[in-house]
Amino acid sequence: MSPSKESQALAEHFKQLVPRFPADGDPFMQRVLYEKVRDVGSEAPGVTIEDITIFANGLNVPCKWFKPEGTSSAKHVILFMHGGGFSFGSPDGHRKLTAHLAHTTHCPAISPDYRLSPEHPYPAALDDCLTTYQHLLTLGYDPTKIILAGDSCGGGLSASLPLAAIQRGLPVPGLSIALSPAYDWSTQTGGTMDSNKDHDLINTAPFVKLLSDRYVQGSGVNATEPLVSPLLASDEDLRRMPPTWISVAGHDMLRDHGERMAKRLRGLGVEVVLEVQEGQQHVMEFMVGRAPEATGSIGRIGEWARGKVGG
Repeated sequence: MSPSKESQALAEHFKQLVPRFPADGDPFMQRVLYEKVRDVGSEAPGVTIEDITIFANGLNVPCKWFKPEGTSSAKHVILFMHGGGFSFGSPDGHRKLTAHLAHTTHCPAISPDYRLSPEHPYPAALDDCLTTYQHLLTLGYDPTKIILAGDSCGGGLSASLPLAAIQRGLPVPGLSIALSPAYDWSTQTGGTMDSNKDHDLINTAPFVKLLSDRYVQGSGVNATEPLVSPLLASDEDLRRMPPTWISVAGHDMLRDHGERMAKRLRGLGVEVVLEVQEGQQHVMEFMVGRAPEATGSIGRIGEWARGKVGG
């Protein structure tokens, strides 16, 4: 089935963005331009948003709380980690996507405004997200009712965070949801990095390499570190991952990140749902509320999550 006319909004956005996007330039300008991705979706109905700051672990982590109507007594919660290659993006830029996910899952969501590279390389983003997770535990949320979610590098964080929790003796969250996840920053060749290079309208191999280098520079680790590239984690650790929903876009250069992770997790006995959004661009769910494919994807994810954790 061909993509709907409405689903071309993201492709058109990327076509207009890329010529103005400094692929090897100023992170500040990249951040300004990237925020405009929020324009391709619609606002979710009945969701209020509050700004809070978490003070813990010697950190100050600004966050946005998303509160859909009728969810004040919900026992489950989403921790949404935005994408942007660890170098740009924000909870506000991902506001529509996060709000729709909270709305369809019938629960609140919290999204940390984690520190960005190159100013704050690894493990800053992961530490801020882990601090947010610990905050939810402090609030009394049952870890089995905490749903990790994210897009692109945030989808990768939805796997890195459980691995970090295991290392630190914390309980593993209940679910993981990854939209066009970046699970392996150690290579920019092979698989769909090559076969989709003429179809992906936002990613290129040099650009992905730039973001990878920014994230690990000066950190004392390289991109093969499993908390950077969770696809490279040991079988022993991945076996403890929570049930995972992975959505990949057919034209995305990162498509096989999700497909490879799904194969590994299934082989280790972890429950996985893998959806391939044929003919679509990276994080096609940005178009939720406008394109039927994106709205359908978020709707199915919400239904699955509710069935797993209640609500």
